[in-house]
Amino acid sequence: MSLYRFYVEGCSEASDKIYISGKDYNHIKNVLRLRIGEEIIVSDGTSRDYHCRISDYPEEMVEAEIIDINDNATELPAKIILFQGMPKADKFEHIIQKTVELGVHEIYPVMMKRCVVKLESGGSGKSGGSGKEAKKLQRFNSIAEAAAKQSQRGIIPEVKSFISFRDAVDMAASMDMMLIPYESARGMDYSREIINGIRELCKKTDSAKPTVGIFIGPEGGFAPEEIEYAKEKGGVIISLGNRILRTETAGPTIMSILGFALDD
Repeated sequence: MSLYRFYVEGCSEASDKIYISGKDYNHIKNVLRLRIGEEIIVSDGTSRDYHCRISDYPEEMVEAEIIDINDNATELPAKIILFQGMPKADKFEHIIQKTVELGVHEIYPVMMKRCVVKLESGGSGKSGGSGKEAKKLQRFNSIAEAAAKQSQRGIIPEVKSFISFRDAVDMAASMDMMLIPYESARGMDYSREIINGIRELCKKTDSAKPTVGIFIGPEGGFAPEEIEYAKEKGGVIISLGNRILRTETAGPTIMSILGFALDD
């Protein structure tokens, strides 16, 4: 049986104990009813895992003694940033859950021309939008956290604020690679060549992980002018096969392909 996992920022190898407070304290003590002496995993959010043993419950905190420290093996050797054309909420929640399980690093909901969903606030990408948008983001990030815990991730991928398509492409243009799965791509041999190129890029990097932006269209697909703008900014058009995939299928599919290709 795998150990329960919790995320605590600021863990230090120089200390022999970690203290957990807030909602995780309540969950550990009053929901899970873990006893002193039971073991848990604490992640610092930067791919370091602390194997701990609960030693005390002082003043609404969990005191956990560090037994061992290891690098988390679940993270991919590249940071995959998903720019998802905003679909209906239930579909987006499914996309968040599955892509987090499969190793995505961050997720941006992107407002594209053919999105069925339209934001009341305009979706400019600026932080602090409407209260309704803030509540949606809070729910989206709680789904990401639950998926990260379930899949034993070393980090909790963040779902960012809504952003426009042009802003998203401009952001991705500075990344190591920008991929756009699209039905008019050149073919599978070319797509395999591109994926192998990402694999080689990961092998050549000694320190910082390469960053790859992935664009997935909404229910209505990409508008032609969006594809052209992405290509102008260095976007690479690839194929996911001979079948047309739904928007909620395409993101998990490319994450599965990248995970299989990049995982050691």
